[in-house]
Order: sequence, then structure tokens, then C-alpha cells
Amino acid sequence: MSEKLSLQAQETRRDYKRCYRAKNREKINRQQREWRADNGDKVRQYNRQYWERRAQRENARASYADYGITPQRLEELMMIVRLGQYDQLVRSAAHAANESIAEWILLSVKENKSYDVLEKLWAREGIERISYGRTDFYGARRLFIHYLDIALKNMQ
Repeated sequence: MSEKLSLQAQETRRDYKRCYRAKNREKINRQQREWRADNGDKVRQYNRQYWERRAQRENARASYADYGITPQRLEELMMIVRLGQYDQLVRSAAHAANESIAEWILLSVKENKSYDVLEKLWAREGIERISYGRTDFYGARRLFIHYLDIALKNMQ
């Protein structure tokens, strides 16, 4: 199944599905209504997951300025991470920002590695590539810095 369909085959499949849907609209809609009625807990779970992912995507575009972090404060926070100060607090902030890529965020900040350098590292060492693009990765990294900033301010 790893082979892709040709453009002509994709178009043929699209036409077939469009015609099938038009002919069987009532049956399909009835089945969907019945499924939703029988699986209310799954519908609520899917909706919750959808809105959580959407909120993360929208937050991915927030800048350091949007979080109220000045360039000087950013440099202070980066030095705290690089020097290993407040290590437990730093780890919890990374996991709060994004559980699945927390270790990559920490590596990126601690060793000052860009997303591109991390991609080369994944390829060279045969490590499975993370399922986040550049924009989402840097968004999660900015969110990590924001959470770290808040945590450090709450300590004082």
C-alpha cells in the first residue's frame, strides 16, 4: 500500500466516492446518526481532542512578545536551561508545553540546535523523526520558554 495512485486513478476514485455518496446519502446519514447516538462518549472525546489540537496550533504562532518575554529575559531563561539550573522545573515546563517532544525541545535549547540540525541528527543516527513540522516545533519551544518564565516568577 506504500505505492501512490496515479492522478487519473485518484480522480476516478474521487468520482466514484462522490457518486456513491449522492446515491446513498440517506443511508450514510442514518448510519452516522445512529453511531453518534450509540457512542456519545467517543464523540465527546473526539471533540475535546479536536479543540485541544486546534488550540495548540493557534498558540504555535504566538511570539515571545505575545508572551511578554523581552530579548533580555529570553537570554536569561536560555542560560538557566543551558547551565542546568532548576532542572526539575525546566523539565516540567517542557513537558507542559508538549509532552511528546519535550526532550527534543530541551535538546534544542540546551545545545542551541535548530530544527534543521535536529533533522540531520535524526537522519544520521537513524532516529525516528518527530511528527511535528518546523512551525509547530518552534511554537512549542516558545510555549516552553513562556511556561518556564511563569514558573520562575512564581518561585520568587
